[in-house]
Amino acid sequence: RGGGVSTCATCDGFLFRDKPVVVVGGGDTAMEDALVLARTSSSVTVIHRGGTFRASHALASRVLAHPKITVLWNHTVAGFKGLDAAGTEGEEDFVPPRLTAVEVEPTEGTAGKKRRGEIECAAAFVAIGHEPNTKFLSGSGLAMGSDGYLVVTPGSTATSVPGVFAAGDVSDHVYRQAITSAGSGAMAALDAERFLSTSGLDSTPGGAKEEL
Repeated sequence: RGGGVSTCATCDGFLFRDKPVVVVGGGDTAMEDALVLARTSSSVTVIHRGGTFRASHALASRVLAHPKITVLWNHTVAGFKGLDAAGTEGEEDFVPPRLTAVEVEPTEGTAGKKRRGEIECAAAFVAIGHEPNTKFLSGSGLAMGSDGYLVVTPGSTATSVPGVFAAGDVSDHVYRQAITSAGSGAMAALDAERFLSTSGLDSTPGGAKEEL
């Protein structure tokens, strides 16, 4: 549905086998995505706004040494170009939107020294960091890390507030996959059930609310 713009190389990379792709970012996630995509894509271009990677030395070295990966330093993405969808979705004649190129421009202070223009590609994978949707919990007393992720007890989904459990990307800054989120959701449900049982609260619909 992204038309070629994605945030998950492991999820969507196989869709662009033998095609040129772009990775945006310079951290560990971008390096990992570039290496994953290099296994199947015809070429990988990493676009980074700086002149050095923020990623670990080991990952950065592997990316720089890979014959299918090139790096465009000191550039940012100015836009995405592509073809609009055609036909009616769900019908045989439907053609989904498709990315054709990424527009790039030099970062401030490098204009005229670096390449500007477009990079033709079939897909662009954005790996410039993730922000968990936890701002609405500010001031709630729930412990959060400096990056905004909820802190949970190791081996559990329990947060710093008794009776509150976290599941999915609000507490997972490593995997961030639908399947791991679903698994942690099941864990949170079991933890909540156990909390109600050990607290002596009724776990039937509406029961706990009445007792509270």
